[in-house]
Amino acid sequence: MIRATQSLLFSVIYSIYLVAVMLPFQELVLRPLCALKPKWRPAILRWWFRFSAEWVVGLARVVGGMRFQSDGPLPAEPLILVMNHQSLLDIPAAVRLLRGPYPVIPTREYYTRWIPGISGLARLAGFPALKQSGRASRAEHQALVAAAEAVKRGDRTMLIYPEGHRSKDGELLPFMTQGLRLVFRHTHERPVYLAVIDGAWKMRSFADIMLRISGQNITLRVHGPYTVPAGRSEQEAFIAGLETDMASALARRRGTTPSAVPLARTAPLVG
Repeated sequence: MIRATQSLLFSVIYSIYLVAVMLPFQELVLRPLCALKPKWRPAILRWWFRFSAEWVVGLARVVGGMRFQSDGPLPAEPLILVMNHQSLLDIPAAVRLLRGPYPVIPTREYYTRWIPGISGLARLAGFPALKQSGRASRAEHQALVAAAEAVKRGDRTMLIYPEGHRSKDGELLPFMTQGLRLVFRHTHERPVYLAVIDGAWKMRSFADIMLRISGQNITLRVHGPYTVPAGRSEQEAFIAGLETDMASALARRRGTTPSAVPLARTAPLVG
């Protein structure tokens, strides 16, 4: 009964925050401020991403009763963070690790339109919106290239979920490699880190969070840095190696033997 109450209370408070705080603050304060003071935009959004992530994870721990253990922050530099995908809380958990430029996250088009607060932030931060329906369109390709070039220049950090979907049982899904290949082609000078989260797969949807966030034991471990090879053929092997390392790290966390890494997919890459 206590856990059910904690889970429901977290969901209610978080929903109110999205609609009554996050959405109007972004539209009435942050967006005009970024337009009036474009030089301040990176610092403003870096602060807002960090604050939002810390607030959500803190609320989940204190009010929702979620147990969360994480490695320390990443270096304060532009980088690429490749993470497995289990739950709706993966993104704030990952953003807490970042100390460099504010993140750019390839995102499903749906998430840039229909979710209070979250969609506005995705648009404000210029997330590439991907439909994830077969081969990427020219507009999607150009948006992902622009995001990668921003990382190359040192203006942004990239957070990538190469599985493309949240795992139903926490096991690693096959990587969607098309987006990774494109990103690494433009950003091979930047370091790559792996973030491996586990224990969050029972919170794949908001309904799951309402029912069972309390008592969940989440861990987030970081591996790296990795250096991206410059050649395209070497990058193919590099991506396969990242997938193998992530599967092995997840298996060690669970005390199991890693399954054979499935054949990679080539659809767009989303968070």
